[in-house]
Amino acid sequence: MELTLILTEDCNLRCRYCYQKNFIKSEMPFEVAAQALESAIRAGETDIALTFFGGEPLLRSGMLFRILEHARSLERQHGVRISAKTPTNGLLLTKEFIDRASLLQLFISLSFDGVRAAQDSGRVTPEGASSFDRGLAALRLLAAARRPFAVYSVITPANINAYPESREFLWSEGARIFVSAIDYTSQWDQAAIATLRAQYKRVAQFYRRLLKERQHFHMEPFESRISQRTRPKDWTRCCPAISQVTVGPEGTLYGCVEYFYRRLHPLGTASTWLNPAQLKAMAAERAGLLPECQQCGVRDRCNQNCACVNLRTTGKANVPPVSLCLTEQESLFAIDAIALQLYEEKIPEFLLRQYSASYHMLRSIESWIEELEVERV
Repeated sequence: MELTLILTEDCNLRCRYCYQKNFIKSEMPFEVAAQALESAIRAGETDIALTFFGGEPLLRSGMLFRILEHARSLERQHGVRISAKTPTNGLLLTKEFIDRASLLQLFISLSFDGVRAAQDSGRVTPEGASSFDRGLAALRLLAAARRPFAVYSVITPANINAYPESREFLWSEGARIFVSAIDYTSQWDQAAIATLRAQYKRVAQFYRRLLKERQHFHMEPFESRISQRTRPKDWTRCCPAISQVTVGPEGTLYGCVEYFYRRLHPLGTASTWLNPAQLKAMAAERAGLLPECQQCGVRDRCNQNCACVNLRTTGKANVPPVSLCLTEQESLFAIDAIALQLYEEKIPEFLLRQYSASYHMLRSIESWIEELEVERV
């Protein structure tokens, strides 16, 4: 179960592509978060992926850690497993926060788009000023801590030209887990799509280079889209209120963050948990597949059923935008092409990643040994 807690709807940036439009100083009380966790456990959830969300979650870092400490107590008390993560734009990130996050096993994902031109095309302050320098400072703090972290980047027509350069830049600054997401609310015209196609090919060659060098890294969307072919049973589709629940600051439950932002289809409360009748009504709205999607050759690997994307762009949970259709096809074609090249070249790291069940365990051990050797020196 993915359990997302909206700690606040306030933020210290005004990203031009952000899907949250109404920034208010709402705050989730500790009691609401505790009730949600305890209700999920009472409902039989034994493996909870906890996400602290916003707005900017670090505006409430004290509450975040108080809730996380309670979650760790519930783990011990009930014998459940609770993983925890938080996204952040990095403006409030400190060494002290990172150290405490490490002690409490909180994974940090930094929202940072890359080189200055990419970052400042979208991620700006409320006054419209640059956020690059502060974002880069946060990235360097995370890299210096020598703990796993991710960098989450949004790809738009305004920054697509800097996509390959940004991946190289982030790598040079110590990032090793890269997540890229398309901004589907932007206008992806034919020129932008052509640029996307060309830049995907360049990033694909960077991905290939890192694999040939047997580097430790994870790069999305390449990893998951390739594994859709090599390990299709591992891929899960969007399942609001089944595999994920979002809790608003006042304690109302929603299927995902977009349902929350729209205050659409409330599904229960943190204290009473999910209401079956409300679940059924929401599921009925998501049912069905467009005729044009039924005839598409990549429909089984496409994100056309993502309720967040669909609601954000078309206003209907089961109707994807044209921008998703165009960009999904281009990304899948580019990634399949590099996967075929890697397979034909018999790149050992690629074959191990995609076809070895023990790969991730062995690479973790290898990474740990390397870190020990560095510390000895």
